[in-house]
Amino acid sequence: MKSGYNLCIFFITMSMMAFSTLKTSGQCTGIDMNGSASGPIWNSFDSYSDVLAGETFNEFITLTYNLAAPVNCPNWKIKVRALGNFTNGSANINPQYISIRFNRVDAGAPSAGAMGVSNVLVPLNTTEVTLINSNAAFATPPTYYAAHKFDMVVAGGSHLLVGSGTYTAILRFTLYNSSNIAISTKEITTSFNVVFSNTCTGTVISGYSNNQYTFNNYAQQMAGATANEAVTLQYAPNGATCRGWTVKARVAGNFVNGANTVAPQNISLKFNRVSSGSPTASAIGVTNTPVALSNSDAVLINSSGDSFNGGTVHKFDLVIAGGIHLLVPNGSYTGGIVFSLYNAANQLISTTTINATFQVQSSANSFSLVLQNTADLVNMNFSAPGALASGVSVSKVRGMKIVGYGSHQVIVKTSTANLTSTSSSYTIPVSAVSLELTKYTTTNAGIVVYTRSLSASDQVFITNPVSHHTQQEVEYNIRFSTAPGNSVFSGANGTFSTSVVFIAIPN
Repeated sequence: MKSGYNLCIFFITMSMMAFSTLKTSGQCTGIDMNGSASGPIWNSFDSYSDVLAGETFNEFITLTYNLAAPVNCPNWKIKVRALGNFTNGSANINPQYISIRFNRVDAGAPSAGAMGVSNVLVPLNTTEVTLINSNAAFATPPTYYAAHKFDMVVAGGSHLLVGSGTYTAILRFTLYNSSNIAISTKEITTSFNVVFSNTCTGTVISGYSNNQYTFNNYAQQMAGATANEAVTLQYAPNGATCRGWTVKARVAGNFVNGANTVAPQNISLKFNRVSSGSPTASAIGVTNTPVALSNSDAVLINSSGDSFNGGTVHKFDLVIAGGIHLLVPNGSYTGGIVFSLYNAANQLISTTTINATFQVQSSANSFSLVLQNTADLVNMNFSAPGALASGVSVSKVRGMKIVGYGSHQVIVKTSTANLTSTSSSYTIPVSAVSLELTKYTTTNAGIVVYTRSLSASDQVFITNPVSHHTQQEVEYNIRFSTAPGNSVFSGANGTFSTSVVFIAIPN
C-alpha cells in the first residue's frame, strides 16, 4: 500500500508539470512584430559644435505589432542589440555612443502609463539591453494592432571625429514573453550622417631649428641652459579641417658629436609662443611647462581646443638640463627630433624631423685628464676578517694624469649622495669614503693636493698654478679609504656603488 501510494503521487506531480510547460510556451503566440527606421538626416553633424553636442533623431524608429486573435501576452519585454559597430565602410563608431529612447505609443494599447515605460536613454550594446518591460498585456480584443515610436540619440564627442560619411548598423529587436522566450524578432537597418570631417587628411607639418646654445665653461655645464625659440614648427592644413589635434615629439637616438653622446632624457622642449597664424596659445590649451624628451613619443600639445590655419607657426625652446652628462668633449651635439601630428581620433597624419643642436666649447676641455692604471674601477672589499674594524683602503699609483698649460684646479664629486645596491634598500653615504690625492711626478713647488671625504657637491682636490714647466704634465696617486670601525658599513650586505667624477677646470 505504501509503495502504490507513492507511485500515484509521483504520477500526478509529473502531469501538473507538463501542463504548466505547455501553458508557458503558448504565451504571446500570434504576435508579429515589424518595424522600420527613418533615413539618415542629410545635414546631421555638419559642424564641430554639432559633433561635440550630439544630436537626437526624434521618432526615428517605429515598431509595429500585429495581433492575431486570440492573444493574451502579459509582462512582455522588448530588447535590442546592435549586430556590430556603426560603420561608413572605413571607420567605425562604437554602438555604446548611440542610445534608443521610447517616445510614445502611436497606435493601439496598452498606453505608456499602463506599460510603465519611461523616456530614459538606453545605450546600445552588442549584447541585448531592455527597452520596454511592460506591466500591461497585449490582448485581443480590443487591440489587434499597436505601434511604438522611438528616438535615436547619438552622443557627441571625439568618437564622431573619425571621418565623414553615412554610419550604419543593424539593430535586432526581439519581443519576449514573461518566461523570457523569444516570440518575434525584427532586424532594422539604422543610419546617421556625419557631414563634418575632422580627419586632418592632407595636413603637413614641417620645421627647422633656430638658435643654438653654447656651453663655454664648467659652471654653465652644471647649471644647464635654455635655447629660446630653438625649434620652429609649421602647419599646412591644405584645406583640411583639423580640431582636437595633438602634437607629439621623440628623439631618434641620442644627441651626437661623433662618438660622443648626450642622452635625450636630459633635453626638454617647452612651448614658447604662436609666432604667426591662429589659434592663440590659450585657445589651443597649451602650457609653457617643459616636456622631457626620450626615444618614445611625449605629448607637446594635447587635443587642441581649436584648428590651425595655413599660416600657423609655433616656436619651442630647447631646455638642456645641467649636470655631469654635459662633461663631454667640445663640439656640436645634434639630435633628430621627430614631431608627429595626430587627429582627434589619434590617427597619425604627418611627421617631420627637425635637427636640434647645442654646442659644448668649454674651457674645461682645454685640459686633458685621464684616469689610468685601472683607476677607473675601484673595488673596496670588506669580506676579509677584521676589515670593518681596521678600515679598508685601495691605492692606484699614477692613477691620474693631467696635462694643462694654464692655471687649473681639479674638482671631484660623486654622481649620487649615497652608495646604493640593486639587491638591497640599504644605502651608504658617500662621505663614509675618503679620497686622498698625492703627486707622483716631481714638480716645482706650488701644486696643492687635498684629502677629503667624498661628496655629491663640488670639492677642490688639486690646485695647480702652472707657474713652471714641470707643472704642465703631472701624474697623481689616488687612494680611497674608510675609517676604522665605521658602523655605517656593518648594516651593508651586497655590492654598493656610485660614480666618482674628476673634472679639471681653469682657476
